Amino acid sequence: MAQMLEVLRRQFGLRHFRPGQEEIIRAVLDGKDTLAVLPTGGGKSLTYQLPALLMEGTTVVVSPLIALIRDQFEKLRATGVETVRVDSSLTGTQKEEALDLIEAGEQKVVLITPEGATGPVFKKRVANREISLLVVDEAHCVSEWGHDFRPAYLALGALAEEFGRPSVLALTATAPPQVREEIIKRLGLVDPTVVVRPVARPNLRFEVNDCENEDEKRRELIQYLRRLRRPGIVYCSTVKDVEELGALCKLARIPAEIYHGRLTKAERDHAHKRFMSSGKRIVMIATSAFGLGVDKSDIRYVIHYQVPGSLEAYVQEAGRAGRDGLAARCILLWDPKDISVQRHFLSEGPATRSQIKKVVQGLSAWSTDGRAVDPATLAMATEVGVTRTKAILEGLREADLIAETDGEFELQQEIEISEVVQLLSKGNEERKTTDRRRLDSIINYANNDSECRVIHIRRYFEDGEPRACGVCDVCEPKLRRRRRRSKGGGSGGSGRGSRRPEGGRGRRD
Repeated sequence: MAQMLEVLRRQFGLRHFRPGQEEIIRAVLDGKDTLAVLPTGGGKSLTYQLPALLMEGTTVVVSPLIALIRDQFEKLRATGVETVRVDSSLTGTQKEEALDLIEAGEQKVVLITPEGATGPVFKKRVANREISLLVVDEAHCVSEWGHDFRPAYLALGALAEEFGRPSVLALTATAPPQVREEIIKRLGLVDPTVVVRPVARPNLRFEVNDCENEDEKRRELIQYLRRLRRPGIVYCSTVKDVEELGALCKLARIPAEIYHGRLTKAERDHAHKRFMSSGKRIVMIATSAFGLGVDKSDIRYVIHYQVPGSLEAYVQEAGRAGRDGLAARCILLWDPKDISVQRHFLSEGPATRSQIKKVVQGLSAWSTDGRAVDPATLAMATEVGVTRTKAILEGLREADLIAETDGEFELQQEIEISEVVQLLSKGNEERKTTDRRRLDSIINYANNDSECRVIHIRRYFEDGEPRACGVCDVCEPKLRRRRRRSKGGGSGGSGRGSRRPEGGRGRRD
C-alpha cells in the first residue's frame, strides 16, 4: 500500500484513490483478471497506469479511437511514463520506429487499436516481449461493436492467449449484467474480480422532454441552447440531422461545431480542438462518433436530440456532462417516431444467413486446396465485405473450427457447411433479439413518468439498492407537492406539466 501511494503521489500528483480504484489496482497487481465498471470521470485510466509502473514487462492498452489513444499518450508522456502508440495516424516511418521501440522492450505502455493489436505485424513484433497486462478500454464495445462494426474486438480473447495469457483488465463506464457476462465470455476472463460503481453520478439531473413533432423539438432545442450555460453536447442519430442542426445554430447565432464520420480528418480535428479549448464555450453537435475519451470536465449539459440505441449508450453519452462534480443536465428530447431510425440500424446488424454461407463456402474451398486465406481476399471472392467477413471468421474461431497463422485463416477439420451456417445464424438471431431488448430499455426509460430516473437507470444496471435522486424531472414535482403539504398548503400546481425547467418546458401531462 505504501508503494502504491508513493507512486500515486510522485508520478500522478494525487494523494487519494477514488472509489473503486484501489480494489481494481490491487486485483491487477495480484495477477487477477479484472472487469471494472466505473462511471465517466471515475478514473479508469489510473487503474492500468499505476500498475504498469509497478509490474515487470509491458502493458498493452487496446482503445477504440485514435483520439482516445492520442489523449492517453500525451497524458502518460507528460507524467514521465515510457509510452508508445501505434495507430493509422502515424506515417509508415513513425509506425516502424514505434514497433522497433516495442520490440526492444524500451516502453512500459503500448497504446493501440483492436485492429492493430490483433494484426499479424504487431503480434510478430511483440512475440519475444513479456506482456504483463492486457487492457481492453471501453470494453462494452466487445458487445456493442464486435459482432458487426469492429470484429477485431472479438479476437482479443485469442490475443491474450497468444501473449502467453497475461492478466486482463477490462474497463468500461456502462455495462449492465448481460453485457458484463458477454465481456467476460468474449475476453476469456478467468475467475475475474468484478468491480462495479454506481453509473449515475449525484450531480447529474436527468430529464425527458416530450415533443410531438420535429418543429416542436427544434424549438425546444434552440431554447435550451440559448439559455443553458455552455459548453454542451447535442447528440443526433444521423449525419443529416447533425448538418441541419449545425446550420440552424448558425442562423440562431449560437456558437457551435459539428462532428461526424463523414467529415475529413482535418475538419474533425478542428472541431474537436475548438470544443476542447478552455477558453471556448460552444456547443458540439455530433453523432456518437464524438465522445469516447473526451476528457473535458466542464461540460454543462448533454442533450440527445434523438433516442440512442440502448439505455447503456444513453448513460455512457450523458455521463460526459459534469465531470467536474458541478451540476449538469442530461436531457432527452423524446419523439416516439425517432425509434424508426434505431430500428433501421438494427436491420443492418449482424451478417445474414446468405452472407454466412458464402464466407463458409469460400473458406472451405480454400482449405480443401490446402491453402489459408486472409479476410480481405476472402471478402473480395465472396462479395460479402471485409467487416462482415471478419465477424463471420470470429464466429468460426469461437466455435474452434478455424486456425489463424500470420493473419490468414483455414479450417481445422472437415465441416458440414449447412450445419455451420445454422450454428452461426442462430447466434446472430440471438444477437438481434438482444439488440431489440436494448432498444426497449431506452424506450421504457423515455416513457417512464412515475419513477425516479436514477432509480430506473440503476435498477436496469442491477446497481445496488438505489434511492430517489430528488432532482430529476420525476422527483422534483413530487418534492414540491410534499413541501406544500408540509406547510399546510393545498394541492397547488398540477405537478410535472406545471414545471418549466431552465431553457425549455418539462414533459407535459
